[in-house]
Amino acid sequence: MSFWSNNTLEPLRKFRFQIQIGEESTLWYAKNVTQPSFEVSMSEYQLINHKIKYPGIVTWNDIEITIVDVGEKGKGFYKKLTEIGYNPTGDDGDGVFKNQYNGESDFVITKLKADGTPLETWKLKNPFIKAIKYGDLDYSSDDLLEITITVAYDTATLT
Repeated sequence: MSFWSNNTLEPLRKFRFQIQIGEESTLWYAKNVTQPSFEVSMSEYQLINHKIKYPGIVTWNDIEITIVDVGEKGKGFYKKLTEIGYNPTGDDGDGVFKNQYNGESDFVITKLKADGTPLETWKLKNPFIKAIKYGDLDYSSDDLLEITITVAYDTATLT
């Protein structure tokens, strides 16, 4: 039965989500995020004229989070990085180095229902920020400036 023939079902919408880094720290200015995904390696064994395939190790793929740069030299974002173990350097907060990584900090991606209540939650285990790309500047565009964050993690759970 298709969802459009049942009036009680509502398909999930791409724009109903929120991202939380650390405890009680929601990225309200998140523009998009890739959901966790994984790949399973495969081994083949040949027995005479037959090939037998076996599943191997699960590898979780990195996720990317795109946020809107809200200004203030990124201090709000630096504060969130500090909460999860990264520390700003220098007197004015420019630059980031990894002083003490707190592997217990969580990245949580929550899919929301139409009324704003949580529907599904992805929780990343042992996440860390692998890369940060500050957007391109361009005189010919009036688009919002974006920051792209690449997050690596060991595993994820969906609840």
